[in-house]
Amino acid sequence: MVQFDNILASVREQVVPTSSERKKLDEATKELQILSREATSNLPFKTHTLHLGSTSRDTWLRGDVDIDIFIQFPRSTSKQDLEKYGLEIGHKILPDGHEEYADHPYVKGTFHGFKIDIVPCYAATSAIDLISAVDRTPLHGAYLSGQLTEELSTEIRLLKQFFKGCGVYGSDLKTQGASGYLSELLIILFGSFTNTVKEMSKWIVPIRLDPNGTSEHFFESPLTFIDPIDPSRNVAAALSSTNLSLIQHYSRELLSRPRIELFYPHSMEPITNEELQAHIANRGTSPIAILFPTPNIVEDELHPQLQKSLSGIADLLTRHGFNIIRCDAFSESNSIFFFELSSIEIPSIEHHDGPPLSSQPHASAFLDKYTKTDVYGPFIDNDHYVVERFREFDNAISFLKSEVIFTARIGPDIGDSLKNHYDVLSESELLTLTPEFGIHLHNHFNPTL
Repeated sequence: MVQFDNILASVREQVVPTSSERKKLDEATKELQILSREATSNLPFKTHTLHLGSTSRDTWLRGDVDIDIFIQFPRSTSKQDLEKYGLEIGHKILPDGHEEYADHPYVKGTFHGFKIDIVPCYAATSAIDLISAVDRTPLHGAYLSGQLTEELSTEIRLLKQFFKGCGVYGSDLKTQGASGYLSELLIILFGSFTNTVKEMSKWIVPIRLDPNGTSEHFFESPLTFIDPIDPSRNVAAALSSTNLSLIQHYSRELLSRPRIELFYPHSMEPITNEELQAHIANRGTSPIAILFPTPNIVEDELHPQLQKSLSGIADLLTRHGFNIIRCDAFSESNSIFFFELSSIEIPSIEHHDGPPLSSQPHASAFLDKYTKTDVYGPFIDNDHYVVERFREFDNAISFLKSEVIFTARIGPDIGDSLKNHYDVLSESELLTLTPEFGIHLHNHFNPTL
């Protein structure tokens, strides 16, 4: 374990904030609180300003600083007034900030080089009192302040950095990984980074962690961690099966072959046109891409719609006889659905089984339907009527360019974008994608751990 301990010591030195960073953070936080008091001084009711999140409890990673300022409104405040005054306060504190949306709108921006969120919420004393989901955050802060020590905070930093190295840090719907709060709770539960990694390496899905043993709620999730301040909530709800598997894999790797590289994400170079052509030639596949403008919606709305649409179009392709090796959705200023097909061209006919001859009246109805039509057959194969009928589409490009694509399950904003304009690209046209999607395509064609 000497090598293991040496690696942890090295990572600790790199993730614990410097004294100068702490000083700058402290100065910025004090200024923000002063600005908040000024921005709320003339309201028709009293509010409270709270500094929350990892910077408030000393669990943030060096160089990765978000300051979360919550403005707590009286419970009697209407939702309309909370949103109105919440945005006014946010823009007074951050004049150059922009609005984003969680349970309700809030203002996001920068201040002295730090990323800042100004979030309105309602006052709550327990989970029973919640009016909006963000009301839970002050309760999390109060709970953690009674649990954390300086030693545990350092262990939490190790786990967060490890999750970053695994590529699974972040509970947004794009990442579908582990949140900072989940990282904190795991360390509190298991006592140290080493213990946590050992536990994660042994997990058998599904895993249920309920430290208080008070929840009767069950969740369809690979990992369930009951929120200690809200027994009806799963802190790990965002974590996908794939990302949980990555956590298990890298935990075993760290224990069996300790190396510092596991704490840091791989740096990826964009794929070159020559590399893309070589991969396609080596694999013998027929890639095809649907390119369209990315809808102007927040990422937590965009990525579920991208995955739903990718799945819907893939299902439609499969049902029409096109064999998909693998598919992905990538998003930048534009977005693409990228399908690697066995072949763009498929036979003009397809085999279609009818019912068994013994299944009447269905067998006779099948026979009547296809007699004297443009098919091969009907004929009998064992105990079934069979026809070989002509496909509506025998080319994936013409299929994806047709109106049939809109019969797939597609997210509403994705559908609007596709209806406005999209291109179907194949062969040499795919080379136009590398400037914007070079790193995505590199990852697609190099699916290694």
